[in-house]
Amino acid sequence: PGAYHGRIKDAIDNCGDRPIIIFFETKQKLDAFHQSDKMASLKHYAKTMHEETSQDEKEGLIRQACASNSVMLLTKEFGRGTDFMCYDENIRKDLGGLLVVLTFLPAEISEERQIRGRTARQG
Repeated sequence: PGAYHGRIKDAIDNCGDRPIIIFFETKQKLDAFHQSDKMASLKHYAKTMHEETSQDEKEGLIRQACASNSVMLLTKEFGRGTDFMCYDENIRKDLGGLLVVLTFLPAEISEERQIRGRTARQG
């Protein structure tokens, strides 16, 4: 887990002010990363969202996910049917928009496309 967690932390460190959402295959893997030494410096502002998160809290977290410097850790269930909208033109144009990171290889290519497409709907 050390190298795996290190690569995820590197993705966070290298995104600068760009918001980042990181998808984990399971809640256990999300929790393991969130509790790891690699996350020690980020725990105060990194947000987590999984199946047990309340509906009200989910709605607020989804809105916050596209803010500058946002770090959001999610389970793969949010890769389908959850749209992350970025209305800040500075983030979209100057920073490159929301960075989506998969920490696992989906069993189906359609699942990967769904997850990557979470930020494509800018309405």
